[in-house]
Amino acid sequence: MSEYDSKSQVSDELLVAFIDGELSDQQACLIEARIAADAELARRFEGLSASSLDFRGAFDELLAQAPLDRLNAGLQELPGEPEQRAFGRRGFLAAAAACVALGMATDRLLLGHLGATREDAGNWRQRVADYMALYTPQTLDNLPLDELAQRAQLQALGERLELALQPASVALPGAQLKRAQLLEYDGVPIGQITYLDARYGPLAFCITRGNGSGAALAQEQRQALNLVYWSDARHAYLLIGRNPPAALWALADDLRRRLAA
Repeated sequence: MSEYDSKSQVSDELLVAFIDGELSDQQACLIEARIAADAELARRFEGLSASSLDFRGAFDELLAQAPLDRLNAGLQELPGEPEQRAFGRRGFLAAAAACVALGMATDRLLLGHLGATREDAGNWRQRVADYMALYTPQTLDNLPLDELAQRAQLQALGERLELALQPASVALPGAQLKRAQLLEYDGVPIGQITYLDARYGPLAFCITRGNGSGAALAQEQRQALNLVYWSDARHAYLLIGRNPPAALWALADDLRRRLAA
């Protein structure tokens, strides 16, 4: 089993949704395939399935006993806050899992729905890490290697981001360019260029709008993924994957130099 496969995880939240029958047929098929191929995931699935507690019924009973009039009155006294999105984290993660597993390109994936806490609100790197954690090598394996299509994708992406993107300027040694697409987080476009590294699996170079000031390369880890990020006056950049930190840093620095030329 490769380094990537041994670390790839399906959350307990997603497994519970699968057990509860809350996933679509496509999403359920994805989880079934992952369970069949991953012994550790199968053990977690069996453990969660073994629970016979009626959680839904228990919460329904608590809701029936709740002092709704008093609670509603208290809510009316609270200062107004922005309307919450109706699409929950679990629902979006499941949909995203099905989407990436089927290799489906998407123009407007609302990465903002991945945010669950105020503490990480506005952190686009966390949104990208949440999304990329769903990728497996098989996600990208079957994408056609059409150089003309990839060039057109990069051109369209560059026009939206106001940045010149050519295959030569974003090529990565040891990794095969697979797709360039436009994602979206809270109305802000994020360009995602995905690669398949022969040793470490999926790799992505992401670009979004900058805040007007530059920042040197920095490194962190999220969702068991390594990240290198930087910015210039107009754009913020992020390279993310399971490549070792030093190797990822070298790739990111090379990208930075080429794009700045």
